[in-house]
Amino acid sequence: MKPILPERTPLTEDLRHQFRESQLLGAVGAIGLVLQAVAIGLFSGLTIGIFRLAYSTLNATSVQRATQWLDMGWRGLAIIAACLAALCLLSGLLLRIEPMIGGSGIPQVELAQAGKYPPMIWYRVLAAKFLATLTSLTAGLSVGREGPCIQMGAAIGVGVGSFFHGRHAQDMHRYLSGGAVAGMTSAFSSPIAGVLFAIEDMRIVLDRRMFLFLFIAALTAWASVSGILNLPLVMPFSRLEILSLGQTWIILPSSCLMGALGAAYSRALIGCTLWEDRCTQLTGWKRLALPFFFSGALLYAYPTVLVGFGPSQVGLEMTSLTLASLAVLFLVKSAFSCLSFASGASGGILMPILMAGAVAGSACAKALLFFGLISEPQYGTAMAACIAGFFSAVVRTPLCAAALLLEMTGAWSSFPVIVAASLISGWIADATGTRPVYECLRNRILEQQARAREA
Repeated sequence: MKPILPERTPLTEDLRHQFRESQLLGAVGAIGLVLQAVAIGLFSGLTIGIFRLAYSTLNATSVQRATQWLDMGWRGLAIIAACLAALCLLSGLLLRIEPMIGGSGIPQVELAQAGKYPPMIWYRVLAAKFLATLTSLTAGLSVGREGPCIQMGAAIGVGVGSFFHGRHAQDMHRYLSGGAVAGMTSAFSSPIAGVLFAIEDMRIVLDRRMFLFLFIAALTAWASVSGILNLPLVMPFSRLEILSLGQTWIILPSSCLMGALGAAYSRALIGCTLWEDRCTQLTGWKRLALPFFFSGALLYAYPTVLVGFGPSQVGLEMTSLTLASLAVLFLVKSAFSCLSFASGASGGILMPILMAGAVAGSACAKALLFFGLISEPQYGTAMAACIAGFFSAVVRTPLCAAALLLEMTGAWSSFPVIVAASLISGWIADATGTRPVYECLRNRILEQQARAREA
């Protein structure tokens, strides 16, 4: 009698593609692997580092100018309206030149990596994404630079691959993946989180060669932004005293709250985007112009919600805002982030997620401090744990979320607390039945492609 053997799990086409790419990567040899990874990391780090510096300069200038114009009455209102209209027009023109740059860019890269998205013209994507994202950020839209940095990194990866393989590099998994990891690292100065994001969200299967390729690209990108350009920590909290063993229980209720809030944020973001997809009155320029209009309205009605006018993540550490003010800021900021992303303007969702998590985390830390459950030197630690939990609940990448907050804040002594918060919040979001945000966005693109083929 023949023994009954377990059935083998069939490999998906995506997995076959990844394994084939790893074999081809081994064929270039150790020196070729290192040189290509270093080139991707170096060019990604320098390009995205310059992008970060340009954004900081433009944001400071636009805040200064807008403040002056606010004091000029109706004349200032006309100038602000004209500037926002010009920025909206520029954003729309760049989207027409390169439609791939709409939104975050991460779902497009992940689908291209799986062979489910048209190949990119890397130099056009890089230039258009660079300019369009700066346009959105300068206009005050609540979008992030991190998703665009991942797409720009992927474009640079394809560009490096084109030097070796010509147009065939557009279909080579390793260049998209290596560039995306370098882009994530450059955006946050976080090489560990960059590699973990590739594993958890991009679902890259790592063997020895692929891991080495991605890690070298990430380390080179980190060295470029931190060593060559000398960019500082993204969230340099100062009150990072570790929690005592008797205080660690507070992580459970805090993480449950962040998990529930993160799930609600994710549902609102996807719901708003899908609603605008179905709304026949919001098409073309009308849809794109909506957040630009609200940016101008908020500049007059509630400027605290706009970057540069309100508190930053670090500014929320021991903020003087009351719990009620933080609750209002969270709701308005979240709503404006959903509206900004749903418009299709170039810009990501990662930094708005971190900002919403920082507001919620500051409110949570303030409540814990009020009841004497933490001390003032532990405020930043509680905030970091809450931000990691909120990020994990939305994106559903708990290890990446923990690594990201550890690298951005430098709170390495609180490693167990931040990891636990990420895992618990992610589990709570799973329990609500909410799907990961990037999975929803990938499915949305696939459905749009299917409808386009049927038409």
